[in-house]
Amino acid sequence: MTELDRLRAKQQATAPTEIPRDRYGRPLIKPVDGGAPVPYTRVSTLAKALDDLNQLMAWKQRKTAEGLIRRPDLLTRVAGALANGDPDTDWPTKRALNDVCGEAMEAAGSSKGSSAGTGFHSLTEAIDRGEEPLFVPAADQARLDAYRAATQGYRALDAEVFVVCDDLQTAGSFDRLWLCPDGRVRVGDLKTGKSEKQYPLATTMQIATYAHSLRYDVETGERAALAADLDVTTGLLIHMPPSGGCEVVPLDLERGWQAAQLAAEVHHTVRRWKAADLIVGGAA
Repeated sequence: MTELDRLRAKQQATAPTEIPRDRYGRPLIKPVDGGAPVPYTRVSTLAKALDDLNQLMAWKQRKTAEGLIRRPDLLTRVAGALANGDPDTDWPTKRALNDVCGEAMEAAGSSKGSSAGTGFHSLTEAIDRGEEPLFVPAADQARLDAYRAATQGYRALDAEVFVVCDDLQTAGSFDRLWLCPDGRVRVGDLKTGKSEKQYPLATTMQIATYAHSLRYDVETGERAALAADLDVTTGLLIHMPPSGGCEVVPLDLERGWQAAQLAAEVHHTVRRWKAADLIVGGAA
C-alpha cells in the first residue's frame, strides 16, 4: 500500500457522513493547536470574492421576471406582501418577497443546470471507480462518452476529498485527485456550465486553494498531505458544457494561488472594515 493509499484509507475510515457546520453553512474546523472549532470559509465562496457579479445578478433578475409571468399566483403573493409592510424596512415583508423571488426563479427553471451538474458529478464518479452507472438518460449518454474519451489515460486516485487550508482559513471538497499521463498527480474539478473555460478565474482559484490544502480528519482535527508528489503549479478543469463534448483544461495554479490569497485578504479583512476604520479626523 502506497502512502497515498494509506492517507485515503484513513480519511475514508474516520470521516463522518456530515461535516459540522455553523448556522451559515460554514464548516467548523478544529484549530491546528487545539481548541474549540472555528468556522472556515467554503473554498467555493472565497473563489467568488473577485468575480464580477453583474452578469449573474442580471440573469437572476431575468429569471425572476420570467417566473412571475409563468406563475401569476406569485404576483398575487407580491401584492399581499406589499399590502402589509414596506419591503425596505419591514423584515417579514422582505422575507415574503425573498420567498416569492426564489419560487419565481424556480418556475423559470433556474436550478436545471445545477441539478444536472450534480447528477453528472455522481455519474462520472461511478465511472472513475470503474463502475457502469445502472441507468443513464439517453440525452446524457453522449456527454458521458465524451468524458470517458477526454479522461482516457488519467487515473482517479481519489474523489470528493475534504480538505482545509489553514493559511486562508478555508475548507471544502474537490472532485478528483488525478494521476496524469505524464506521471504527475494533480487536483481536478469537474464543471458542467457553459462558460467555465472562457472565464476560469474562480475555478483556478478553487483548484489552487485545494492544491495548497491538507486532508482533514473530522474526528481528530488531524491534517495530512494530499499526496507526496502533488503538482501545485498546474490543475485540471474537466469541462463538460451543456452544448456537448468534454475537455481537460490545464490551469495555472501559481496565478490561481496569488488570486486566492488576494481574495482571502478581501474576504477576511477588507470587507470587515467599518466606517470608523475608514473615516479620519480633521478637515481634508
